[in-house]
Parts: sequence; C-alpha cells; structure tokens
Amino acid sequence: MVYLYFAFLVIIWSYSWVVAKLALEFTNPIEFSLLRTVIGTIVIFLFIVSVKKLQKLKEPFLVALLGLTQTTGFFIFANLSLVWGGAGKVSMLIYTMPFWSIILAGIILKETISQAQKIAIAGSFIGLTFIIEPWKLQSNFLSDFFAILSAISWAASITIAKIILNKQKMNILSLNAYQMLFGFIGILLCWFLIPQQKETVFSSYLIFAVLYAGIVATALGWFLWLYILQKMRVNTASLSSLAVPILTILESWIQLGEKPNIFELIGVLLISLSLFIIYLDTTSKIKKVTA
Repeated sequence: MVYLYFAFLVIIWSYSWVVAKLALEFTNPIEFSLLRTVIGTIVIFLFIVSVKKLQKLKEPFLVALLGLTQTTGFFIFANLSLVWGGAGKVSMLIYTMPFWSIILAGIILKETISQAQKIAIAGSFIGLTFIIEPWKLQSNFLSDFFAILSAISWAASITIAKIILNKQKMNILSLNAYQMLFGFIGILLCWFLIPQQKETVFSSYLIFAVLYAGIVATALGWFLWLYILQKMRVNTASLSSLAVPILTILESWIQLGEKPNIFELIGVLLISLSLFIIYLDTTSKIKKVTA
C-alpha cells in the first residue's frame, strides 16, 4: 500500500511545480508561499479536529525546526528559484535532496548505504550533472542557487522528521499540522520583513493554484510524505522521490513548452535507470525478509 501512496504523491507533487511556475506570473514568491501554507494549515487542522486525532504537541523545538526546514525554507527557496528558472529544471535541482539526505542520514541516523544504492547514487549524480549542464556559462546562477538551498532545507527536514518519529509515537496528522503551523509562522515573518517587489493580482488561475498547492500538494502531500518516511528507510524514500522531477520535466514540456535538450534527456534516462536499481534492491530485500 505504501507504494501506491508514493505513486500518488509523485503525481500530485510533480504537477505542483507547473502550477507554481504559472502562479508566479500573478504574485511574488513569498506571498505565494504564504497563501499556499495558510490554506494547507487551516485545512489540515480542521480535518484533524473533525476526526478528533489532534495530539498534544511533543518535542516542540524539533517540530519547530521541522516546520522551518520542511515548509518555510523549502517553499520560499523553491519559489524564488522558479522566478528565474523553468519548472522542469528547478524541480530536478531541488531533487538533489537525496544526496544531501543520505549524507545527513549517514552522519546523524547512522544509516548504511547498500552497494545497489551506491550505484544508483552515482548514476543519479551523473544524470543530474547532464541536466544542470554546469559547463554552460550562461547558466542561471540565482535560480540554481535557490534550488540547491531548497534541496538542503528539505534534506534537513527529513532527518529531523525521522528523529521525531523515532523518539515519540506521534500520529502523522498531528506532526504534519504542527510543522505546517511553525512553517507558516516562519513564512509570515519573512513576508513582514522582506519587501515584495511584485504586487499580487488575484485571478481565477491564482485561486486554483493556491487551492491546489495548499490543499493537495501541501496538506495532503506532506502528510503522505511523512507517512512514507515512517514506513520506508530515508535512503530508499529519498532516492525514489527522483521520479517527481522526471515527470515534471515531461509535464512542463507539454504545458509550458519547456522542451528538454539532449543533455537533459540523457540525464532523465540515467536517473530513471537509477530508480529502477533502487526498486530492484528494495523488492529483493523485502522478499528475503518475508521468505
């Protein structure tokens, strides 16, 4: 069942990058982050209260750090990157997250890396290099820089989430709600302190984008992600998430006209093969355990 949830998460997260890119034509990065987060936070708290699943806040310091990394840092850096870069390339850069996540998981959580994962990491890194094309001098530095910051912020949140879930038996709905609340506070502070250079123009598409990003991609998406982290190892979940930007590249090609060049296509192929290696490695371990 966890793999079905993961497949659904890949679909809703991949399209969220296209939605966000189009939404930024009507608003600025921080305000879009604020709007999607406040909608997502309200929805998830209303749902939890209605089903009476809200637990008392545990580990407030760690949960606050989770919110600041998983929501505040991730969304703001990602949207700033989208201002200057295409949805497909930005999403792929942000999904360098597994490399940062594996480093942190190895140092802090002491997770080991299998031989198959090492091969997949190498293949994915080469694939990402083809997509980023660092040999191009005209590469957009600001977009790439913010995308990498978003990736590091997300990777840090994965380690923090795993620590929280290992220490406390806290239900995923409550954890997601509290981290989003702290993340919203962080974005709100940024909105107050940082001058916005673009006024928001409300349109039917911006309303759709805020609802999709807030309810589907944020509230539901982060719940599914935390559930998946609870059921899967950090390394496996992180590397498998590279399926998201691959689909985003195809979606942005179709809807935004962001046609990938030959290097980007080679990169997508290499990452796809790496994902297949991870799948084979994971399924073989499951068969050994159940045999």
